[in-house]
Amino acid sequence: MFVERVLGTSPWFQSSRNATFRMTPPIDLSKLLAIAAAVVLIGCASRTPPEAVRVHGIASTDAPAIDACWRKVLTSPQHQALRNRIGDYADSPTASMKSNPAKAAPQEAALLRSLYQEYLAPCRRMALESAAKVHPAIVAILTDSYARADANMARLVDRDITWGEYVSENQAIVTHRRAELLAAGEAMQRDEQSPPHR
Repeated sequence: MFVERVLGTSPWFQSSRNATFRMTPPIDLSKLLAIAAAVVLIGCASRTPPEAVRVHGIASTDAPAIDACWRKVLTSPQHQALRNRIGDYADSPTASMKSNPAKAAPQEAALLRSLYQEYLAPCRRMALESAAKVHPAIVAILTDSYARADANMARLVDRDITWGEYVSENQAIVTHRRAELLAAGEAMQRDEQSPPHR
């Protein structure tokens, strides 16, 4: 199938589990771009629409730097110190992580703040810059998702919620972001397939 050939060669699509959806990262963008290209391509096997080519080009160009940024997050001392609390994948915390009744200790809160400021913020900026090349709707989705993740982190740092509540909410944020990104990709497909208005 044409879509599988295009996505199978996309570094963004191939790295979806290895470099996306960790904690509440900006990296959903890489999978989004692959999804957006696929959605635009569906039903267009005889020719590749210009929008799909454009999105695929962005994915191919931007994915390596975004993925490298995310690998730095995972190898950071801060992430390694918090790994038993937050894991590597926001979309799949373990049952023990989700049921953890502990609240963040001051040292853990400081580590989490440092992780966000020193590692996640630069990756988010890269993701937003890449999303801006695709469509304003993608930027809006990511911006909203990052704000929700930041609010969730603030509640943890302020000791209003437990680690279990934190990772559970992160999982919900990722699930919501995925649904919104898929809907945006579908809207891009409809826009691409709509005849011009006269």
